[in-house]
Amino acid sequence: MDQLVEKVDKMYEQTVLGKRKYVHSEVTSTQGRQLLNDLDIRVEFVRTVPFDAGEGSSVDPYEWKRVIIENGEEVVLTEEQQRKRYRRYVEHNIGAVLKEKQLCVIGVERGTNILTIKVPGREIELAGRTDLLILSDLVEMRPTEVQYLPGVKMLIEVKRDVKPSNDFQALSELIALDLLVDDPVMALLTDLKGEWIFFWVAEKINSSARIHKAAINKPGEAFEVIRALLVQPPTAPADTDTTEIKLPCFQSPVKRLKLRKALPPIGEGGDNGGIRESIERYYDIASMLGPDIEMARAVARQVTRSIPTFSYFS
Repeated sequence: MDQLVEKVDKMYEQTVLGKRKYVHSEVTSTQGRQLLNDLDIRVEFVRTVPFDAGEGSSVDPYEWKRVIIENGEEVVLTEEQQRKRYRRYVEHNIGAVLKEKQLCVIGVERGTNILTIKVPGREIELAGRTDLLILSDLVEMRPTEVQYLPGVKMLIEVKRDVKPSNDFQALSELIALDLLVDDPVMALLTDLKGEWIFFWVAEKINSSARIHKAAINKPGEAFEVIRALLVQPPTAPADTDTTEIKLPCFQSPVKRLKLRKALPPIGEGGDNGGIRESIERYYDIASMLGPDIEMARAVARQVTRSIPTFSYFS
């Protein structure tokens, strides 16, 4: 009896208490790797090719604004303090395409946790926001509609100094945005100077979802990629999982896939809501009446049946 109750205790800890919440802006390298592992996602770096001399447009890098404080020291304003300014920088460099495709660039205000979602079938919640979104210009007429992310194409996470650990914030935001909307999206992590790192869900290989990552060093080339991305048709044909598009600077066609189609089925990779409810019910009863061996056995059988390896024997 004691051993059976102990096993149910462990199931409770893993199934009910094993809920994880990731706040995008607080995701550490360790947490980021855990998130990718939980969802069976792998990140692959893909090759880019710079323009030949004279090709493409030349764009000056963004100048991070500096101010002089009382003691005469010069300091750079934070990303938060400069959001309106760098939003205009991005908008200026893709303005023609924005107008043509009826899109706009918006800054997401602090406290607007627009990229919050519970991953379907998993005890994982992603929460928070990003810095900029490129989406339908309907939100300029009705700002409250931004909560529905109409026609969203990509998110932009801006850092004054891009560090390797920032990848995981961008990946967390990408996963949330991709799950929230119907069409493929991209994430861009950038300092608006020499680091322009693109992420997107690309394909499924065996049982793992693959997110591809590509880096561009020149603003002009990065904006060429963004402009080319924004003119792509909004969605894939209904009978296909993966699409391919051609983008400047990419050596091979860019594969795109919705994350929902790449994640393992709930029974294979995620938590089962019925199991969780059964364990919670067992604990509710046990807290009032004490351990019940028959109920503990029933819960244990339900758990083993949900595991493919053991379901054959149950």
